[in-house]
Amino acid sequence: MVSRVSGRPVSAAVLARVLRPAILVLPLALAGCGATEGIGSNIMSVVTPKPKEMDPAIYAATPVCPNVEIRDGTEFMPVFKPGKFGDTSQILFQASVQRVARDCDMEGENVRVRVGIAGRVLSGPTGATGASNVPVRVAVTVGDRVVYSKLHQAAVDVQAPDYSALWSVVDDAVVLSIADSKEATIYAGLDGKGEVKGGKDKAKKPTKG
Repeated sequence: MVSRVSGRPVSAAVLARVLRPAILVLPLALAGCGATEGIGSNIMSVVTPKPKEMDPAIYAATPVCPNVEIRDGTEFMPVFKPGKFGDTSQILFQASVQRVARDCDMEGENVRVRVGIAGRVLSGPTGATGASNVPVRVAVTVGDRVVYSKLHQAAVDVQAPDYSALWSVVDDAVVLSIADSKEATIYAGLDGKGEVKGGKDKAKKPTKG
């Protein structure tokens, strides 16, 4: 059999070779269209469930363990010689807060919070050594209200050769209602409002006359 393409005779064998790829592709294209239509119809038939609303009663009864933060400006505190407050050349020690932490337990209908604060005291320019106290305050606010505030005294003893000492305080007296626990913020920091007694200057070696 001979056919004509563009006015030129073409044999049956040549025509078969030309048309065979198209014949093979056509069923795949049709199958693809059918598969796409099937997938589309399945997607359209899926109904997305509505999100469940939070039961207000469950939310109201769920306590929160409030965050504890170091209040800005209370991370460091100099300890001056008695009567020399504000004179930077008379700083005995330099206290700092290094870590804060908290954990909570249910206690009846309330939340009891344990607050931990830890830091270090370094000897000042005078090379002072000896015992001293570091004033550490824990305060809790709920909105604009201060619901708890307590000043602790952390005892330290700075000695050679390190001329430094670690201190720590644990306050376990913070008790909040469940409602207040959701809005409370706990602040910790050093609270030196005036002079702090303690410490003595490092003994100086006598000079040769």
